[in-house]
Amino acid sequence: MPIPASLTSVRGYPDKLKIYRIEASPFWQVRCFESGKTIKLSTKTTDKQEAVEFAKATYNRILHAQATGKALTKGTRFDICSNKMLEAQNSRVERGEFSKMSHDNDIYMLKKRILPEFGTMELASISFATLQDFVGKIGPDLAPSSIQRHLGIVHKVMEYALHRQLLLAIPNFPTIKKKDEPRGWFPDVQYQALIAKATDLVGTSAKVQTTEAGPPRTLKFTADLPKMIQFMVNSFVRPTDLKNMQHKHVEIMRSEQVYLRLSLPKSKDKDAPIVTMEEAVTVYEQLKTHYATEGLAGPDDYVFMPQYPNRDTALRELQHQFNYLLDDLDFKTGPQGEARTIYSLRHTSIMFRLLDGDKIDLLTLARNARTSVEMIERFYASKLTGEQNIDMIQSDRRNPKVKAHLPTLNLKESDATAPALGIVDGNLQVAKAPAKKTKAVPTLPTPRTATRKTV
Repeated sequence: MPIPASLTSVRGYPDKLKIYRIEASPFWQVRCFESGKTIKLSTKTTDKQEAVEFAKATYNRILHAQATGKALTKGTRFDICSNKMLEAQNSRVERGEFSKMSHDNDIYMLKKRILPEFGTMELASISFATLQDFVGKIGPDLAPSSIQRHLGIVHKVMEYALHRQLLLAIPNFPTIKKKDEPRGWFPDVQYQALIAKATDLVGTSAKVQTTEAGPPRTLKFTADLPKMIQFMVNSFVRPTDLKNMQHKHVEIMRSEQVYLRLSLPKSKDKDAPIVTMEEAVTVYEQLKTHYATEGLAGPDDYVFMPQYPNRDTALRELQHQFNYLLDDLDFKTGPQGEARTIYSLRHTSIMFRLLDGDKIDLLTLARNARTSVEMIERFYASKLTGEQNIDMIQSDRRNPKVKAHLPTLNLKESDATAPALGIVDGNLQVAKAPAKKTKAVPTLPTPRTATRKTV
């Protein structure tokens, strides 16, 4: 505590800046209240005038820190603040406000690329130029969306420090131009090939390299593999939905239409039930019967890979099996080089509805797939071509049985109202039409009494 008689203001500076003495030290101390916190420093001098000059310099450094975003206190290393940010984020995971998968991805990116670059740096020393250099280092190996994710994590760490008054400002971040890169999907022929090959693999095993380092492991192919392919393509679900789907989430509906109603846990902030194609019912019943013999088909049991209590492990096993299948069939990339993953089965599901659905509207499709019309247009319909819906292009709503056609010029019959055509220097050109007499414009009936005649 300050010795009351020693408290002294600094002339010409705000009253919140003071020097004082304490019983425990022979040196003068400086104190300044700024941005909601009190900054206290030792001047390391017993001379009062030197203490006053030190206080002035300290206040000027505070003003500079406010302008540049430098830290007010020491101990704001990036690695320390990132650990504190992760602790706070994990609390959000436990409250259900943040997904565990996103939290785990943040940890992975921090350890792999971010901490090796920024770990021992003071947050205040990280500037726009520092961030731009970081983008230059990771840019050649990552897609724009991944670069944005890495910068987003750095921003979260700095925002954490800002909210706790360890930092006065956050620097500007580089802008990363990102173009949409829709995942590939599987046309019907390839979809059938996936099912056929996956069915052949059931019960077999293979040596695969599932990690960058370490020895190969034995991968066993289960009946879940072909069932997963059929189920995803007929149900619009995401891979994470497979991981979390329990039998209590599934209802079989039999009326004029036969389908599954999937009341799955919330994903992408959406929790509306999903309805499936009829084939998904057959797949689900077969899978349930298969696991019922092992006592793994109760309401709280998981539909896919129920033998794995750790659901991240269950999904990872399915991904390994599917990736092997893609490699075996040479389906890892599409015709335009687009990457294909287990997520491509969801894309295939939506593409099949866009191609084969009868007058299905995008809003209904988007809501059932727990996405938005914008996402359908950007990531799914962007791959749709006019030729793939040629019957729709040529359709005629006046006569559904007759394809529409563009009007053609009849050159056999003369038409006084049509422009004359002639060959000039070997080219077909329009000649000037002869002048015609102007006819009186007939009086048209009002809209209220007008009738539409069928021609």
